Amino acid sequence: MTLILFTVLLLLTTPVMAQVATQKGDLETGESVYKEICFACHGLKGDGKGPGWFNTKPSPQVFINSVYMSRLTDEYIFNVVKYGKLAVLKRQIPNKKLEAVAMPSFGDVLEDDQIRELIKFERAFSRGGPQSAEMREIFDAACMICHGKGGRGNGERASKAQPAPKYFVSLIQPSPMNLTDPQLMARFKDDFLFALIKKGKIGSVVEEKFDTMQPFGQVLSDKEIWSLIRYIRETFVNPNRDEGHARRKKN
Repeated sequence: MTLILFTVLLLLTTPVMAQVATQKGDLETGESVYKEICFACHGLKGDGKGPGWFNTKPSPQVFINSVYMSRLTDEYIFNVVKYGKLAVLKRQIPNKKLEAVAMPSFGDVLEDDQIRELIKFERAFSRGGPQSAEMREIFDAACMICHGKGGRGNGERASKAQPAPKYFVSLIQPSPMNLTDPQLMARFKDDFLFALIKKGKIGSVVEEKFDTMQPFGQVLSDKEIWSLIRYIRETFVNPNRDEGHARRKKN
């Protein structure tokens, strides 16, 4: 009887707890912060095409890409905004609950020509076209554990659920790139992908000087950051969930 009562109470309180979690932060404050600071890169529509997006390589995160954004935890986004993405990837943040997994380097095991061919193989997931058997072997050996057999970013390390549901929180933060997503892949030019594969995510930023999210903890309070996350979720991510998934299925 006690077990049944506990189960009923859990079922009743879980949605409430989830609702409280999504209400963290103030929506009006989040909107104010976004329109003052974030729109310049991410755009007023959350499409990653703010006034300064041409000067950012790779181009800024697209918040209306709800399938990808649903795979990122609020804790990860908070840490990236407060401490900067590079510090998160290097695991230099004070909060040790989140252990980010940066894309490793493969320059020691792949020749430059092989990396270029691998990029063509990866592009074919979203663009169509042939994929060579040689690159399939390399992809399966080096990339599949995170990016998945079909390149959807749902490999064994990304999700224990195989196949992963259409919206899932990746076990890896940030979640592995979904190579089948045209909107996501459009952010990345071949020179960035080359540096990413050869030198890894940290190396592509530190050595090759590609851009990444800078820290804003010196200008934003924790409350303002949580408010910003709430604004992004409720304004850009949630309204586009079904539409975004349908578009990706079509492509």
